Amino acid sequence: MWIRKLPLLPTIVTLLCVVIMFGLGIWQLERKAQKDIRLMQIEERQSNRPYKLEELVFERGVNINSNNDTNNNTSDSKNLDIQDFPVSFVGTAQLENLFFIDNKIVSGRTGYQVVVPVATLDKDIVLANLGWLRGNGIRGQLPLISDNLRSELTERSAQFTGVVSYPSINAMVSETNTAFGQFPALLQQTDMAQMKQHLRAAGLLSQGKLYPFIVNLTPDESSEFIRNWQPVVMSPEKHLGYAVQWFGLGIAALTIYLLSLMKLFQTKNNKEN
Repeated sequence: MWIRKLPLLPTIVTLLCVVIMFGLGIWQLERKAQKDIRLMQIEERQSNRPYKLEELVFERGVNINSNNDTNNNTSDSKNLDIQDFPVSFVGTAQLENLFFIDNKIVSGRTGYQVVVPVATLDKDIVLANLGWLRGNGIRGQLPLISDNLRSELTERSAQFTGVVSYPSINAMVSETNTAFGQFPALLQQTDMAQMKQHLRAAGLLSQGKLYPFIVNLTPDESSEFIRNWQPVVMSPEKHLGYAVQWFGLGIAALTIYLLSLMKLFQTKNNKEN
């Protein structure tokens, strides 16, 4: 039987590589479909007027009373149902309790995303992402918040508008800041569980609860913070391009194998003749 004449090791290696490459191509197409759906969802949701925060949370049935400190930021499907919705709320920014999220790069420059806890009228806490702030070039020394911004945010109450975001957790990044309650707090990523522990240690959750998401504030050209939010980092077109590359590599590997096989059989036939 001709199958028994196939070289065992090259055949196994080639088939394994082709299966993996085609599998990666299919996975990239699935990711493209997911990104298409997400972009359509973002466009649909952000075309609406900003919801009042309490109204959106009540309407979507989001539970802010959970005490689960091991939340991975995206575990509750009911919570995720409010992602990308525009919201507005009134509260007081707690500028003495800032979070600086490290290693954020904008236009090739390193800096931080600055997150401020905002105490609502009901004494609950909403984490508002002020945006990106350039570092001062000295490792470990955090940039200062200007007096103009402090005076703007330290009014008795202020109106905040933005978009609900559930930041994802990178399992490869380990948090090193265990000095809970000491501010400003430098974190390696936007980890809601870690931030909750810091806020609890500082006493900010003694009278209320923490909303289980971040609000990325609306871009403002007059602000010193850069707010070029990218809810979808890699476009669907890039996923399609990667899929084409994987399929192309799989076809190329299979073609090379078949041509080599034909040459091998031809050489054997010539020797037998």
